[in-house]
Amino acid sequence: MDAIKKKSNPWIDTAAHELDVIRRRWHLTSDRQFAHTIAMNGRTVAKLNPKHPDGSLALETVDRIYSILITLCRIEYKGEEREEEYRRLTDSRMRIAMSVAPLPPSIQALADDGTEP
Repeated sequence: MDAIKKKSNPWIDTAAHELDVIRRRWHLTSDRQFAHTIAMNGRTVAKLNPKHPDGSLALETVDRIYSILITLCRIEYKGEEREEEYRRLTDSRMRIAMSVAPLPPSIQALADDGTEP
């Protein structure tokens, strides 16, 4: 049972790290506080512990968390500060997306060379 619960997802470490950075920036350092803010179950939030990420977390749940964070960003921030935080959130989500699956070798080679297809 433990092996299933802790299964490996290639992106879970990245997601746990990215959300930890956001939580610290937003001063939501406790799981309870973060879970309350995003209206999610504390057990779900605990799966994002960067020291012990739980691979049973679904990528769709991470998408839902980012959707909530983007909405809260629009509520909590104003002007240029809002635009900067929105950019940080979208950049963060893209780093997770890039870690979901490795690039095909031909695309990775192009990226390494800096050439365009």
